[in-house]
Amino acid sequence: MTQWTARLGYAAALTLALSAVAGGAAFAQIDTHSKAPIDITADQAEVSNAQCSAVWRGSAEAIQEKTRLRADTITVYSRKKEAGADGKSACGGAERIEADGHVYYVTAERNARGDHAVYNQARDEIVITGDVIVVQGLDVARGARLTINTATKEARMDAKTGADGKPGRVRAVFYPDKTNPPAGTEKP
Repeated sequence: MTQWTARLGYAAALTLALSAVAGGAAFAQIDTHSKAPIDITADQAEVSNAQCSAVWRGSAEAIQEKTRLRADTITVYSRKKEAGADGKSACGGAERIEADGHVYYVTAERNARGDHAVYNQARDEIVITGDVIVVQGLDVARGARLTINTATKEARMDAKTGADGKPGRVRAVFYPDKTNPPAGTEKP
């Protein structure tokens, strides 16, 4: 696969965390380092404590401070905890979050879009697939699969393999920093 690897300074990763708390209530977290409230909206929401999952359908959107995740559907799968003293099982933090259909992840610095996204908590990894486009200022990168390590902020863009079995190409357009002239053009 063709690769584009770069160190991305994501201020907030696509790390929604869902935890069941007393009374079956749940909260989500877009940025694991932020304590700011999260505003989640959708046309429909369904929580299954038995399955330890929550699904937001229809123009689902989660906003925390300056970070936004939008998709047709956002599904959060939580860890099952051992049964408590009352014999009831509970749900813990998120193991996996999936966003499907028209996925947009927007921060103050950059945004990414694709057809499908999966956050895997155990691997500290977000994978966005489909027609992936990442924009930061005027810079644009395109590919078929973007993998972001949320702990190290490193990212890798892969291209789609063509019908002929040959790897496609990743494409990026970067604009030089206007405050730093090219080498050899400095004034004495």
